[in-house]
Amino acid sequence: MLGVPFLTEDQKIVAGAFREHDRINVKSGNGVGKTCLAALMALWFKYTHVPSVVLTTAPTERQVKELLWREIRHRKASAKVQLPGTPLTMKMEIDPINFMLGFSTNNAQQMQGFHSPNIMIIIDEANGFPTELYEPIEGLLSGGDRKILFQIGNPIEPAGPFFEGFSQPGTWTHTISGLNHPNVLTGDSVVPGAVTRDWIERIRKLWGEDSAFWYSRVLGEFPLTATDIVVNLSWVERAEQNKLKKKKGEPIYMGHDVAEYGTDEHVWFIGTPTKRLETVVKRNIEPAASIGETKRLKTKYNIPDKHITIDGIGAGAVICSQLKLDGLDVNRFVASETALDNKTFENKGTESWWNLRTLLNPNGECYDDYSFNGKQDRLKADLCTRKYETNTRTSRYMLEPKKPYRKRMKRSPDWADAMALCYSYMSKRKIYGMRILPNVIGA
Repeated sequence: MLGVPFLTEDQKIVAGAFREHDRINVKSGNGVGKTCLAALMALWFKYTHVPSVVLTTAPTERQVKELLWREIRHRKASAKVQLPGTPLTMKMEIDPINFMLGFSTNNAQQMQGFHSPNIMIIIDEANGFPTELYEPIEGLLSGGDRKILFQIGNPIEPAGPFFEGFSQPGTWTHTISGLNHPNVLTGDSVVPGAVTRDWIERIRKLWGEDSAFWYSRVLGEFPLTATDIVVNLSWVERAEQNKLKKKKGEPIYMGHDVAEYGTDEHVWFIGTPTKRLETVVKRNIEPAASIGETKRLKTKYNIPDKHITIDGIGAGAVICSQLKLDGLDVNRFVASETALDNKTFENKGTESWWNLRTLLNPNGECYDDYSFNGKQDRLKADLCTRKYETNTRTSRYMLEPKKPYRKRMKRSPDWADAMALCYSYMSKRKIYGMRILPNVIGA
């Protein structure tokens, strides 16, 4: 009826579950067709249950409007037969008691009050859906002929109603791994636009198979190893989605991580207390070129000297010295030096990374909706793969040293180090967010 040219085996298994189950939770990797599946099931329910109401929601309006409802419009238009109703931006009405509506979390409370013998509620990207909004949803699912709750999404955090649903009696569950997708199994483009072998290998190299990103976005499993990671993946992805704040007069800072080895990168990170402005990356350049780029960026953003912090070890020490000779009173940062809060942190490097927790942790006391100004794949990979431990002798937090990180990840976390340098000024203000580190996932 809907004219779908190809369904994967996982999509067929999930679709078949709707014949017998009313509570369905599906966790999946990236690019495996979860939004397509949600759109197909919404249309299937609408045209096989009369009268019926289909309500769709997701954590952000973009996820509802630009992803799920765009797919609903596409699948409706591709149907083999003429079906009643015209899907609009987030609405399709066949008659007053037969309709579909989309809601974001900003207006999810408006989902209350709908009545029909047949109701389907779809929560897309369910792992990010607020816990407090489940109460009005549950109120819609009592009584009637058929009431279905379908939750689907990437399993980012092992917490919340979506996670708990995978161990609740009465909920049918399924996992869709990217490794099982026909594109990956065959190496061909069986499903155009879906996950590919090349993407899998890129993520394997960038993140590693023990990372939270690999578990969540490739395997479709809840992460098991995030408790010793300094920066939580979900915090960074929220920063990628946060809109830029227009604040006049915000101070601008710059951090420059200087390359130490042949494969390392020179990285400049420019930002304000609420947003990333620019990241500049250069490879295989001489100190003179690094000095020139620092001066160019200082001029471009009119950054005060004391708002510029440079990694001051090795070639970085030479760069700092030359800049000072040129009249720029920049900050030289040595990660191994004693932290300003030496009761909590083993060294300045650890302390500077804790500043990033303060910026990015939505539950921190100083959180201000920090924005990355768009997707930042390499920065995200660096931030979310750096580990920490507690020094058993001093009981202080200690950042994973560069040498074991390089051995584990086959690269240096240059991009995140540049960001930590940019915001190292926060240490002087004694702003660390939560002093006692809770489980990173639950923080």
